[in-house]
Amino acid sequence: MTLVILGVFYATMALAGYAVELLFGAAGLVPTTRNATVLHPSITWDFTTILNLVFFVLVGALVWRFFRTGGRQMLGMMGGAPSGAGASPPADEHNNHHHH
Repeated sequence: MTLVILGVFYATMALAGYAVELLFGAAGLVPTTRNATVLHPSITWDFTTILNLVFFVLVGALVWRFFRTGGRQMLGMMGGAPSGAGASPPADEHNNHHHH
């Protein structure tokens, strides 16, 4: 089912992109000349690079803490259905729900 949804979404996006290309071409909105200028032809260090590195370290610390404090075991416990799944609730629990 997942692959069907993936295929439908991919086909929808591809067809939408093609439709936009055709509509823009028909309306004459596609430029015929390209006047692009490359501002930084090399890799530079700026504030966004520093922020990326800081948050990369922060994410690494949080992932490390997650695994050090038993996060993997917690995810393992969450992976299945509770014991007795599908069974009806005990009679006393069912009768204790009063609605006023």
